[in-house]
Amino acid sequence: MKDKGLNLVQRCLAAVLIMLLASPALVEARYKPTQGSNAFSKQDEIKAGQDASAQVRKQLPVLKDSDPVVQYVQRLGRNLAAHAPGEKWPYNFHVVNKKEINAFALPGGPIYVNLGTIQAADNEAQLAGVMAHEISHVVQRHATRAATKQMYAQVPLALLGSLLGRSTGGQLAQLGVQFGVGSYFLKNSREAESEADLIGTDILYDSGYDPHAMAEFFQKLEASGGSRGPQFLSDHPNPGNRAARVSHEVSSLPAKQFRRDSAEFQSVKRQVAAMKAPASQQVAQQ
Repeated sequence: MKDKGLNLVQRCLAAVLIMLLASPALVEARYKPTQGSNAFSKQDEIKAGQDASAQVRKQLPVLKDSDPVVQYVQRLGRNLAAHAPGEKWPYNFHVVNKKEINAFALPGGPIYVNLGTIQAADNEAQLAGVMAHEISHVVQRHATRAATKQMYAQVPLALLGSLLGRSTGGQLAQLGVQFGVGSYFLKNSREAESEADLIGTDILYDSGYDPHAMAEFFQKLEASGGSRGPQFLSDHPNPGNRAARVSHEVSSLPAKQFRRDSAEFQSVKRQVAAMKAPASQQVAQQ
């Protein structure tokens, strides 16, 4: 009797194993983020991002938070950030009144999206893809990890912690580390781009958006860029096989229905197209 019971259990386990092997979508195999050395504490990183954000607002025509386009982007951003993996950061979302296609993330959570990016997106899922990609750079702390790598080459490890601890902004300036507009540390490596693609894919999936839309948008930019592509592609170099890797990541997740667009996005896009005010009149008040 005992042998019969054991055989029944074994047969059940074997049947379950066969089902799992026959249906890969039932086995969720998400991308496992890399780990890297980082001399910045969470507080240091947030402070560095806040300081850089203050500089960005002085240099770029950032729309006021009361603007309907900004409020839409903030709602979309909060939805995506709610599904970001790992440690929670104080994400905040801003819109720059520039027609160029670009978006960037600062350390610790500030994310900026150009009006040109909204206009270039065909649907809400494509815009969400850009924003999920930027959120992923914050998740993985790519900017401060890159800065840490450079600082290790300049300053003995034993001194680095004490330098950061005293006055983040001042000490970073002495070390030649800046995270403002055009910063070297905001220009991502192909490895960082690949990672942001895959984590962004998972964020889109969990938020209900079609993850393929992110790769579609990047491919659209590359196809239309010609010899002088958008600044976005300069700061976000193609790691190669982008669409294939996104598709592979999606295939490792359980199948589900995705949404690609909304009436609200199309309404916002029309508002963006109709905006005629000079950028100087749209600068956010400090």
